[in-house]
Amino acid sequence: MCGWEMQQAASSPPSRSLELIVEAAERLGAGAPRDALRCAEEALRLAPRDPDALYFAGAAHYRCGELGSAESRLKQAIQADGRTAAFHGTLGNVLQDRGALNEAIAQYRRAIRLKPDSAEAHNDLGTAYFARGDEARALECYQRAAQLQPSHAVAYANLGSVYRKLGLAREARRALQREFLLRMWSFFQSKKKNLAQVQLDRGNPRLAARIAKLEPRDARSLAILGAAHHELGELPEAIIAMQDAIAQSPSDSRLLEQLGRFLGEAGRIDEAVPLLERSGAHAVLADIYLAQRDWEKLEKSPLPFHRGEALFKLGRTQEAEAALREAVATDRRDLRAWIRLGDLLRLGGRLDEAEACLELAVELDEESPAALVSLGLLLRDKGRTTAAIERFEQALRLDAQSALAMQQMGEILRYENRIEEAERRFREGLKAKPGDLRLLIDLAMVLGDQMRYEEAFACIEQALAREAQSPPALAAKGILLDLTGRPADAEKLLGAALQTAEGDIDIGYNLAICQLRHGKLAEGWTGFELRRRKENFIGRYRKFPFPEWQGEPLEGKTLLVYPEQGLGDEIMYGSCLPDLVARARHVAIECNPKLGALFERSFPRCTVTPRQRTMANDWVNHLQPRPDYQVPIGSLASHFRRSPEDFPQHAGFLTADSQKIEHWKARLAALGPGPKIGLSWQGGVGHTGRARRSLSLEQLLPLLRLPGAQFVSLQYTEVQEEIDELARRHGIRVHHWQEAIDDYDQTAALVCALDKVLTVCTAIVHLSGALGRPALVMVPFGSDWRYGAQGERMLWYPSVRLLRQREIGKWADVLESLKRILI
Repeated sequence: MCGWEMQQAASSPPSRSLELIVEAAERLGAGAPRDALRCAEEALRLAPRDPDALYFAGAAHYRCGELGSAESRLKQAIQADGRTAAFHGTLGNVLQDRGALNEAIAQYRRAIRLKPDSAEAHNDLGTAYFARGDEARALECYQRAAQLQPSHAVAYANLGSVYRKLGLAREARRALQREFLLRMWSFFQSKKKNLAQVQLDRGNPRLAARIAKLEPRDARSLAILGAAHHELGELPEAIIAMQDAIAQSPSDSRLLEQLGRFLGEAGRIDEAVPLLERSGAHAVLADIYLAQRDWEKLEKSPLPFHRGEALFKLGRTQEAEAALREAVATDRRDLRAWIRLGDLLRLGGRLDEAEACLELAVELDEESPAALVSLGLLLRDKGRTTAAIERFEQALRLDAQSALAMQQMGEILRYENRIEEAERRFREGLKAKPGDLRLLIDLAMVLGDQMRYEEAFACIEQALAREAQSPPALAAKGILLDLTGRPADAEKLLGAALQTAEGDIDIGYNLAICQLRHGKLAEGWTGFELRRRKENFIGRYRKFPFPEWQGEPLEGKTLLVYPEQGLGDEIMYGSCLPDLVARARHVAIECNPKLGALFERSFPRCTVTPRQRTMANDWVNHLQPRPDYQVPIGSLASHFRRSPEDFPQHAGFLTADSQKIEHWKARLAALGPGPKIGLSWQGGVGHTGRARRSLSLEQLLPLLRLPGAQFVSLQYTEVQEEIDELARRHGIRVHHWQEAIDDYDQTAALVCALDKVLTVCTAIVHLSGALGRPALVMVPFGSDWRYGAQGERMLWYPSVRLLRQREIGKWADVLESLKRILI
């Protein structure tokens, strides 16, 4: 029994209250609302919180024209049980009569979400749209109501009205003729509809079950009871009732179909399939195969949505798109098809088309959590993170259990460096869904971002206690083990996770990162190519009209190299460009606008195109000579840096502007005697280890107090307040020239003018090393893979020296070593 039933049983005998509720339903159906109200109020005296008694009291008030009392009682019924479609539909009628059309529409949509096949709710939604002047939507709703219930005379009357308003006289006449015939048939047919069936049709399965249990156990009552149990989520009881109904009527195809559906949902596929094949229920069979993820069976389905879903999952995206477009052409209100089509287009990088599909899906149902989550993902991919979070918030208000919405919201916050907020979201999600594996893993990673490793491991162990061989949990533990200095265990766990989830892109990629960190370059670069199959890989969506370069000879060939990651990575992988230039006829380079002048100067034999990354790639058609191949810049290392011996002992491969260097040398000289040291003390964002790799100026005081040294800020984040606070509290000045930060070509010149650079792990390391300038790098325990796991040398840059933490979060030894070096 649910809570209200237990309370009812404790306060009074339920049989009498149920008798009164049934009588109220009958009186209301007979057109006697005052009598119905009397029965409902009497039932409420016996069971004050009975949702059905509250509902019939509200419905009776509504029939009596008492809208205020009706609204109050119906809202009480919804508070007692918000999952009964009839309650929302009737409240919608009250609100519509009050003129609150938007609120009414919201209630009708809730009713439809709870009972998608409710002709009554679709019809009522149409009346609200018609009242709002939206004839097109009203027409769709009335058509859907008539399709769901071909005997729905009112729906045909409404269709006639809207056709007439739209000037479609022939269609209006046909609809009104159909209405007349249905009303005549209704007048002459004498069979009284079963009350339990009426309640089931109206979206009140609980009351339908209560009434059906009072009736003789014939096939009809048992079928109603089974259907009611099913809608209430009571699958075992539904199966038993339907089996009993079939025992009394073995050849009834509708009963066979229903039992087949229930057995399929219970996972009893072998029992379900013969029943569904006997009854010809192809759509139900398709839904079962969909739930079972049996894509091979579904790819040949005659139903376009199911076929499209299967083809999408099988990676046959062009065929999937065609099937899904067929689905929405067949039924413009097919919400699932619009959502999946939007997802497919989003993953293919066709973001504007995807947005149009998903906006339409949300228009169809503004309170569909699935549509809102998909639109949120689309907005995330377009960089509109605030709007994305709003959509996820909306989805959570409608479905507090939506793990995907919670997880995505936390991920966005994490990637926006709002780490504490991300942690709060993940914890809120776990309150709503205790033990959810994905949320536990995400919380563990965000705790790792904050170096709260003990708590992070506790989350992972909690996840593994629920699912011991969970590949994502094993992989997350492997990542954390590597960050905390246990590389052998890390690689072993990542390997085990990949073995369990063969082909998992994220796990394979993280294993590759672990291998690269520990110097296993050949294996690491091979696995690193998996990044190109990840959702966020920019190259998945940038379609250049040239074949992919996979190591073919380049004599006489032109190659287009395009960027894919951050500024530091563009510089680091840029060290491979001279290798490429030595082999190819010509190299065309697309780069971040910040690097344009620097790359043009440094690679004079190349065509350099500085531009913001976009999905529009028409510009490549103007390249001369026309490229024969294309390659993302991150893939160059897999061709040219497969062992430590492949890294050249260069003195810098980037060239700064000599005049700008002289300008900065003069400005530095004006500071007075002593070494001029560039300083960068904050690196990354939350999810890239900001907490691990950043320091404060207060922490750097032992170095900043060194006599004679002049420190110059190379920090690209907003730090003026911290610099001013340092001067106020300690009388120490760190020089900060914003014009040198805003223009990266000026930054490069300043780096060349300085005596040396002192920095944490950030893009300044790459710039200094690429210019051949001496740099001292403060490397945290559990460093990024680019810095390797040990040693003072950074393979990519001979001029860079690494000073590593010996313990997690402890910088004292590093600072002591730096004092000796800098004095």
